[in-house]
Amino acid sequence: MMLLLVLSIGVQAQIPEEVKDIMKKSAEKFKNDNGLEIDMKLHVGAVILSMDGTMKVCKKGDKSFSVLTMKVKGHEMYRETGYDGTQTWSYEKAVDEEDRDTLTITKGAQKKKEKFSVDMGLDKEYKKAKLKTTDKFYEITFTGPLKKDTPKKSIIRIVKDTYMLHQYETKVSIASMKMTVTKIKLGLSDDVFVFNPKKYPDAVVVRK
Repeated sequence: MMLLLVLSIGVQAQIPEEVKDIMKKSAEKFKNDNGLEIDMKLHVGAVILSMDGTMKVCKKGDKSFSVLTMKVKGHEMYRETGYDGTQTWSYEKAVDEEDRDTLTITKGAQKKKEKFSVDMGLDKEYKKAKLKTTDKFYEITFTGPLKKDTPKKSIIRIVKDTYMLHQYETKVSIASMKMTVTKIKLGLSDDVFVFNPKKYPDAVVVRK
């Protein structure tokens, strides 16, 4: 147990305190009491194809709502995900005409991370971090993931003056993903996070 404790302390010590402080201040921006909306451009590149799209993320307290659109080889993917404080729902439009739209409703908060999501706790998921400062941004490169399912390398760029997220980039062996913030809105109505199943009249409903 003592050996594990020493190893754990050694791993954590490789993340500079300045990086931890920057990440903490940036994460606090996502906890705006009046609500926060972030719009982003999304690019995913792989060996055989690439995808472009947009993503909107809304947060207020423990409530959340996001909209993702992606274009892949002429097809458009659309997905909504929300948590209203008591239940999680996700809605996906059918890509092919033969398929049906799907609405999945789950009691409680979402347990799994979204495939396309911003992780503001990167300093707790990697062994190493390298900080680079430019005129406008803090650029932090994380390497040495602590878990197998964590990307081998992640880069995050944070605006120096406001500690707001500017760009988030991850890389794995055959693919990369980049999110770039295009708009930030402070103050959201509670209506944004209200689940209304009537919005999805033609969807197949799955309850978990």
